[in-house]
Amino acid sequence: MAALIVWFSTLLTFPRIRTVHNSPAYAKLLVVPFGEHGIRWAVMYAEDTAAALAQLTLDEVVEKTPDLPALPAATLAVMRESQSATSTAHSVARYLSQDQSLTARVLRLANSAFYGMQRRIASPDEAVIILGMRAVRNLAMIASTYHWMDKPLRGYALEPHEFWEHSLSVAVASQVLAQSVSPGSSDLAFTCGLLHDLGKVALSAWLENRSVTLNSVAARLDLTTDQAERRVLGFDHQQVGGKLAEKWNLPKVIVEAISYHHCPSTVETESPAVDIVHVADYMASTTQVTTHGGEGIHIYLDKAALDRLMIGDDEMQGLSEEFAVQYENYEKLFIQPKAA
Repeated sequence: MAALIVWFSTLLTFPRIRTVHNSPAYAKLLVVPFGEHGIRWAVMYAEDTAAALAQLTLDEVVEKTPDLPALPAATLAVMRESQSATSTAHSVARYLSQDQSLTARVLRLANSAFYGMQRRIASPDEAVIILGMRAVRNLAMIASTYHWMDKPLRGYALEPHEFWEHSLSVAVASQVLAQSVSPGSSDLAFTCGLLHDLGKVALSAWLENRSVTLNSVAARLDLTTDQAERRVLGFDHQQVGGKLAEKWNLPKVIVEAISYHHCPSTVETESPAVDIVHVADYMASTTQVTTHGGEGIHIYLDKAALDRLMIGDDEMQGLSEEFAVQYENYEKLFIQPKAA
C-alpha cells in the first residue's frame, strides 16, 4: 500500500506540510496509510493525546514525576555560603567537602583546560583560594546538573547533550549580559541561566511519545513552545520549573528567573535577573552557537527587557559576539589537559 510520510512537527497542518526546523532532532517521521482514513487517524490521535494531557495538573507534574532531578545538599550549602557576607574560602570549601562525589567532579572541572593551571588543584581549599568562591560555586552547579541535563529529553525531541548545550549556553550568555549591565551579579546570572529550563526536565516525562501534539500545535498556530504548552496542558515549563526551584529552597531571584524567563514584563516586581535570562535565552537560541534546546521555531524577544537593561542594537551585537567567544571557552571545561 502506498504510504504518506508526515512530519511529526507539522502533523496537523495537512495538507500544507512544511518543515519547521532544520535540526535533525525534528526529523521524527510517522508513516501512515495513504488516503483520507490515514490522515483522519493521525489527526484524531493528536487530538486524543492533547485531551489526555489536558487532564494533567501542575501539582501532579511536580509531585508525581519519577526520577526528578535534585541538587545535592552540599551544592545548596556552597551557594548559600558563597553569598554570605561572613563567608571565607575555608567555610565554602568545608561545605563542598561534605560531598565526596561532588568534590571529585568540581576538582576535575577546576583542573580542565578552561583554567589552564600550571599545577594541579588538589583540594577544595585550593580550588576556592586559587579560583575564587564564585567560580567554585559555578563549578559546583555545573558538576551537580550535568549528569541529568545531558540526557535526552524525548518529550521535546532533544537528543543526548542538546539540552545541556542549550542550558550552558544560556548560562554563559546570562553571565556575559550581567557583566555588562550589573557586574556584581554575573555569577548569580550564570546560575539563573543554567537552571532556566528546569521545568522541561519534569515535563518531558509526561510529553514523551506525545511530542506530536506539542510540536503540531506550535507549528499549526505559530506559537512559541511555552505558548503551545499552555494551549495543550494549561501551564508551561516556566511554572513547573519555578515550583521545583521553590521545592529546592532556591533564592527568590532564581525562582523568578525560571518562572518568568519567557515573559519578563509580567513579573510583579521588576527584576534585572529575569530580563537578563530572557535576553540570554533569545541570544543563545538565535546565534546558532548550539542547538535550539527545544525552544521550537518561534523565539520571542520582549524588547521592553532590552530597554530596562539599557541595551541598544549595537551593544546587543557586540554582546552576542562576546557570548560566542565565551561559550567556546566554557567548552574547555570538559577537556582535561594532557599529562606532562
